[in-house]
Amino acid sequence: MANITANEETIERLATDIPVAVWVTNPGGDRNWGLNINENRKEKFFSSPYLRDAGTGIRVVGELSEEAPANSPFAKEENRGKEGLVPYGGGDCGFFAVSSFSYVTATESEVAFIDGYDKTVFETDEAVCVIMLEVARRNGIEVGDEISLPLYSLTYDVHQNIIYSPLGEQTVKVVGTYDSRENPTEFFLPARWVTGVMESRGIDVNYNDMSGFLKDPRQLSVFKESIKDLGFLEPNPEAYMDFTGAAITVQDEQYITAEPLGQTVVLFRRFQIPFFALVISMIVLAIFLIMRGSRRVMAISVSLGRPRFLCAMGCFLGHL
Repeated sequence: MANITANEETIERLATDIPVAVWVTNPGGDRNWGLNINENRKEKFFSSPYLRDAGTGIRVVGELSEEAPANSPFAKEENRGKEGLVPYGGGDCGFFAVSSFSYVTATESEVAFIDGYDKTVFETDEAVCVIMLEVARRNGIEVGDEISLPLYSLTYDVHQNIIYSPLGEQTVKVVGTYDSRENPTEFFLPARWVTGVMESRGIDVNYNDMSGFLKDPRQLSVFKESIKDLGFLEPNPEAYMDFTGAAITVQDEQYITAEPLGQTVVLFRRFQIPFFALVISMIVLAIFLIMRGSRRVMAISVSLGRPRFLCAMGCFLGHL
């Protein structure tokens, strides 16, 4: 019983301390960002009863400066192809539209919201954004300001080319700033607002990143069996390389080392009843054999006038 309890406590602690991440990837399993994940797969992924903190993101590019950068779909014809600041292949600033704050690549302490807004704003369809503090200072943007700029979403074709879908001139309100030197994304937006803009312009909604965590890593095997029911595939390294988000990868390398503990618990429970039965049988048999050897002592006690019951109980308790 002590071994079973100790192993179960260890497994429960590992399930809490070692979260198992689940990522949507391309069929080959070698890419989990910059994908084309359609709305149907997104809904099925979010509806899985085995996942928690499911999140998704859409990459959006914008033009914050007045001069259109080179190679931009919005650039003037005479400026296209010229060298310039084009870090995103078609815009001078990058947006990441997220479904919840858990998908923001910054901690809560790094983000400062204005009054009336908090991290739940990313779960709404409001036209708001959070901007990198350095970018805000460089462009003279203050929290509470409204900025207007052309935006376009990114998808990928079979030849691995980026397709820019214009979302038009959009106005968003700056409701917060964040200070993170390790994060290259200038803006964060609510994904619901971006998908609403895409639908209003007749653009197919595609998500570029999607992930979550297992609620209970002990159900790892059950979740893997449900992947096909969610409309996803298991990664196949030999699959044709593309950017379709059609497979699911489970990062279970650390937790899977705890699997022998679970097998040990199963083994202990399987032999628990036979073990107890064997121990009880051995105790009864030992007492019976010992008492058989005490018949002479009990016979003498009875012949001296001691009651049989007291003789038997005395020997029994003594040997027990």
